[in-house]
Amino acid sequence: CDVCKSRFDKNPMRILDCKNPECKKITKNAPSVLDFICADCKDHFNKVKSCLDKSNICYIVNPKIVRGLDYYTRTVFEFVSQDEATKGLVCGGGGRYNGLIEELGGNYLSALGFGLGMERILLAMEKQNIKIDNFDECDIYLASVGDLALEKSMILTKILRESSIKAEFDTLGRSLKAQMKYAGKIGAKFTAVLGENEISSGKAKVKNMNTGEISEVDLNENFLNDFFKVYLDSESKNLLKSC
Repeated sequence: CDVCKSRFDKNPMRILDCKNPECKKITKNAPSVLDFICADCKDHFNKVKSCLDKSNICYIVNPKIVRGLDYYTRTVFEFVSQDEATKGLVCGGGGRYNGLIEELGGNYLSALGFGLGMERILLAMEKQNIKIDNFDECDIYLASVGDLALEKSMILTKILRESSIKAEFDTLGRSLKAQMKYAGKIGAKFTAVLGENEISSGKAKVKNMNTGEISEVDLNENFLNDFFKVYLDSESKNLLKSC
């Protein structure tokens, strides 16, 4: 199409994203971008997919999703709704633009962006009977040291959230000291630190941030039950104090 002809010299990647049926035919057998990414990007992409797999989040790898800005790097993603009321793109993001500020003369700054339609998000939530909760509080913060601990924290956080427990974990690669400071800032009722020893033993210590009381919990099949017991015991004691 005329638009793709103008893109051919300026931004050929955008041709892969053209919705024109004739252009789709032409680009059908174009080489996949995934065959040309560097080893570092390939390793990062595999880690992203691994996190999704371990969180039981379904996805489709689409090598023809592109963004029109050259400073984007790493993974591009889209959330697409199939429901008639919200059919189409709900959210689009990526890649990262870690080097953008540096290119403009500033310091290196790690960054990620995305865009979404608020109306579509609300309609999609309504269709799935999802209520908007108040997330001003945090029941438990899972601090982590090392990649395996971070991965485990991510999985446990998802399990907790699916059981209506307000949980957070580190997504910014903070030091342990910075993570604990952040846990205090968001008013986490409980904290747990996961490291090499905890992952190896399958056990972790959960600390009640109000009383300082420490309890041991399983990090595998019994994690949710163990934490529920600790949480309910604390709530019962608070109730008795208020009476």
